Amino acid sequence: MLRRTLFVVGLCALLALSLRGTHDVPLRAAQATATPSLTRITISGRIVAGTDGLQLPVGAPITLHVLRSAAPDLPPAPIQQIQAPLSAEGTFRFENLALQPDDLVFASVLHSGVQQASAIVKLEAPLRDFELPITLYERTDDASVVQVLRAQHAFEFPSESAAQILSAYVLRVQGDRFFMTDQRAPNGRAISARFPLPIGAVALAFDPALGESLSVGGSAIAPEVLLTRPLFPEQTYEVIFSYQLPLSGSATLDQDYLYRTEQVEIRLPQDAATLSSEKHSFRQRLETAQGSGRAYHIYQLEQPLQAADRLIFTLSRQLPPTPQPRRGASAPEDTTWFAVLVLGLTLLGALSGAIWLARRLMQLMQR
Repeated sequence: MLRRTLFVVGLCALLALSLRGTHDVPLRAAQATATPSLTRITISGRIVAGTDGLQLPVGAPITLHVLRSAAPDLPPAPIQQIQAPLSAEGTFRFENLALQPDDLVFASVLHSGVQQASAIVKLEAPLRDFELPITLYERTDDASVVQVLRAQHAFEFPSESAAQILSAYVLRVQGDRFFMTDQRAPNGRAISARFPLPIGAVALAFDPALGESLSVGGSAIAPEVLLTRPLFPEQTYEVIFSYQLPLSGSATLDQDYLYRTEQVEIRLPQDAATLSSEKHSFRQRLETAQGSGRAYHIYQLEQPLQAADRLIFTLSRQLPPTPQPRRGASAPEDTTWFAVLVLGLTLLGALSGAIWLARRLMQLMQR
């Protein structure tokens, strides 16, 4: 009986220890993923005139945007938007904000028809009050302020009758005003820049990172890529897209450049095509792509293109030769059999003639 009692007591103690251990695990996990504490701070700011003679939009609502990640592996998402009016002195202020480290904040205001924003700030511990200035610009629709720093066109040839082109433009605006036209793209957004493509371009594809900032215009025969976001001074913008052209043998490409372009570069696989031009001069060099080890001809235009210039050049495909059916070598014809046949027939004829002649003589002698 004593042994049974000790066994039951020991079993109960073991179960108690096991239950205690299972309760300790979620407690430690909860402590490891505890939500950071919120801190109350004030964010103030002011308008900085990016354009000479800027008229302050006094009374316009300034919006403070707060973004936060729900988990370390998730992207930040908007959680709060707060508005405050712009004072006559060009200042604004947001008080008693409950924020935490790693929050993202920025301020924006609608001016000259577009949203203009401050820099995005990531909060770090310990949180303190800080200022968030917004630089405002007036608008211009003068296309002469747009400058393309570099245009690069990389060709690949997926088949003998088509070329795949990846184009990348890096551009900026000069002066102290942002650039935007009054024209509208098919998506309804205002157009800032246009990039005409060669006639016959098809299968356009855009960089997903640009989202709704790109659209297609022009016509089915001569399409254009349209950039639909404002271009601000002191910033550079990269526009990337791809398209296909029907191309076999040699073809002359003619493309319009609407803005002054400082540098144009064309990349061709060494074993696939060459470039020539009667109108333009190119510097040529050979590069080997890292990883693939494939060699490319790099053709760089020697002179900048002015606004509304045309780039005209000829591509010559290096197609593999069409295989021809192989004809086997014929041995010299043996004509010995023919000579033997002629000789046999000759002998047979002579023998027949001799027999006929002998019979004829015998008939004459019998008479």
